[in-house]
Amino acid sequence: MNEKTNIEHGTADGFLRLYNPHHGTDYEIVEVSDAPDIRCRDSEGRELNLEITTTEDNDRDIQALLGRSDHLSIEALEKHNERVAAGLEKPKYNSLSGNVSDKLIDRIKCKLIKDYGGNVALVIRDTSGCDWEWDEVEDEIRNRLDLSRNPFEKGIWVLSRVKDKLFRIV
Repeated sequence: MNEKTNIEHGTADGFLRLYNPHHGTDYEIVEVSDAPDIRCRDSEGRELNLEITTTEDNDRDIQALLGRSDHLSIEALEKHNERVAAGLEKPKYNSLSGNVSDKLIDRIKCKLIKDYGGNVALVIRDTSGCDWEWDEVEDEIRNRLDLSRNPFEKGIWVLSRVKDKLFRIV
């Protein structure tokens, strides 16, 4: 498997470990595919298809997590702090009800315009170093989405970075 497939498979695995006990199901991954990314089946033959994506607090955060950018390094932070102290930049901060939700909404909107077939859930893996409580902003997020065309009849979910929390947004 390539890196993208590994991320999708790991996200689907984490999703199912939380989803199955909560819903009394026993879905298992049966195929890594493309659009939707993961195909699952339970012991009764029912299908659940997962479209996987990620979100990030700021542009290039995922690149940094994958070792392809050093913009989150201590050195980069020190230089940023020096520029802030000199009045050349404003301090960076992340806000769940601000830039973080905006990024999530952008990712969802891109996915809403496609058709993935039936029995599909959108699973968004949160890559933030912060342990965001998405349930605090789920109404705000839902209200900012045009759900008149929603291909995700099995819901839109956010899975925490460490795969220990699952939030249903829609």
